[in-house]
Amino acid sequence: MAGMSAPETLLPSALRGRLSFALARLGGLARQECADRLAEAGLSQHQHAVLCCLDEYGPACQKDIALRLGIDAGDIVAFIDGLQAKGLARRERDERDRRRQIVSVTAGGKRTLRKAERMLDAAEPGVLAALTEAERGELRQWAARILARQEPAGWTEPGAQAAAAAMSTSTADV
Repeated sequence: MAGMSAPETLLPSALRGRLSFALARLGGLARQECADRLAEAGLSQHQHAVLCCLDEYGPACQKDIALRLGIDAGDIVAFIDGLQAKGLARRERDERDRRRQIVSVTAGGKRTLRKAERMLDAAEPGVLAALTEAERGELRQWAARILARQEPAGWTEPGAQAAAAAMSTSTADV
């Protein structure tokens, strides 16, 4: 094709210069790397997220897990089915409301989660290996700050939410 002197794999400058495009591309690479590591532990990314949720917050109904993780309530059933089939989670009827099922992590689920976390930790620099550890820390802080502003309920501790709200109110008065 006439005028195509750049290598066929070079993206257009309009895309290379757009931060949102670069972040989306980087996110895709990081997601695939995590998926590959988790697959080695026998988990999908959603199953890993469910185990993390149960491990940190304790037993919960499927609807609450889906809400906390931002997963469609219909989809969560399949992820928990997979965990239950592997003996990593269990469902029990809620004694207060027999229509609800309470999901909890099993001892095997905790062991699998620890193994998956070690695998993710070992592979952590991954696509970000071009950055120093300090630079990765800064990037993590920037990402968390942006996400906390976009999704405060999911990224900000409850006490910090109140402090941030009070601070934004006081700075708005200035």
